[in-house]
Amino acid sequence: MNLQTTVSPPFPRRAMPDSCHFDLLDVSALQDPCSGRIVHLYSMVARCLSCEVIFKAQEGAGFVSTSAARVLRCPTGCGQQSLKAATLRQWTPEAA
Repeated sequence: MNLQTTVSPPFPRRAMPDSCHFDLLDVSALQDPCSGRIVHLYSMVARCLSCEVIFKAQEGAGFVSTSAARVLRCPTGCGQQSLKAATLRQWTPEAA
């Protein structure tokens, strides 16, 4: 009798569903001038629409990069939102 159980590998992981939404106030990124592709995302400044906190997120401290998107997380713990590369490429600051 084989008592060995099979454990499915942790990958591929699905991103958690969006549980919060944010207004992007600033995006700091290195972009390819020809294609507009984001080569490196330095930081984002965002406002959480749930708790109204404004925060600066950097890789590993507020957002994480996945193969499909950047996952932005509220520092108060109220939620997260996946942001696709196209959303970040097309972001422009709102006129004051």
